[in-house]
Amino acid sequence: MSWKEAKRQLRKDSRYELVDSLDSEEKEKLYEVHVEELSKRKKEKFREMLNEISDLTLDSSWKDIRKSIKEDVRYLRFSSSDRVSKFKIIFYNNL
Repeated sequence: MSWKEAKRQLRKDSRYELVDSLDSEEKEKLYEVHVEELSKRKKEKFREMLNEISDLTLDSSWKDIRKSIKEDVRYLRFSSSDRVSKFKIIFYNNL
């Protein structure tokens, strides 16, 4: 979600008034830091999930691994295109 979209939604939340003392740039920066932190945590959870797969080997195919994790909430939090790319990045960086 972009800052513009988030700002529209946040304005409807009464807690948004608590940051009125911040200028627009500061609010946007806080939002970006927050989104980055959420992304890091999501990737770490995905990595943990892959590390829990006992039969994960260099010969493992995405299709086989997907069967093991397709019901896991950590897997479901990623879009389908992100799932494969994150798997490849994490799997090959752990070699």
